[in-house]
Amino acid sequence: MNENRKVFLINTVISGFFAFFIADFCAAGTIGENPTDQKYVAPEFFVILVIWGIGFLFGLITSLKIPSEQFHVFALVMIWVSIPLGFAIGMQWALWANELSANIFDSTSYS
Repeated sequence: MNENRKVFLINTVISGFFAFFIADFCAAGTIGENPTDQKYVAPEFFVILVIWGIGFLFGLITSLKIPSEQFHVFALVMIWVSIPLGFAIGMQWALWANELSANIFDSTSYS
């Protein structure tokens, strides 16, 4: 196994670990924000794992097919950037879902 594949494998394992636990923590409602009996109250945050998976596939393809050093660096950057990018997208979706549910609740209130 060449040096680029080892670096990619190590970064994949570490970033995947962080991506999974950040997505799980946020989807479960973080600390004290889960008043229901559900495990996941904000599943929008699993988009972190989807975006990380896309970055992983891109990195896997570049590490196996493209020998250029710039593509390997770009693939590693994509894997690590996918975590904050997925968090930002998940936050926007969660805010949108919260606003939508508030509007539905307001329209069905008793007067």
